[in-house]
Amino acid sequence: MSWKEITMRILAEDPEAMAEYERLRPRYEFLSAVLGARYKLGWTQRDLAEAVGVSQSVIGRLESGNHDPRFSTMVAVCQALGLQLKAGSNTMVAKRTPPKRRSA
Repeated sequence: MSWKEITMRILAEDPEAMAEYERLRPRYEFLSAVLGARYKLGWTQRDLAEAVGVSQSVIGRLESGNHDPRFSTMVAVCQALGLQLKAGSNTMVAKRTPPKRRSA
């Protein structure tokens, strides 16, 4: 059994953990794509920072996963690495029904 299969089996038994996993999935898919593309190009964080026009520490914070980068930074990083930034439909759907508006 693969690590992914084990993880999914455990998450299936814990709805709260699964919800958190799904909430964070887009962030880590983005980071995985950025790191993979940077490694494939043989670039350092400094190389990517120069291509984007930011400091190396901005790239370091982005890659740590513990920082919420600006959208413009995410777009610039993707352009520098030849990636397309896409928002999946499931990440843009409201998770709860908004309250009804009162009529005036």
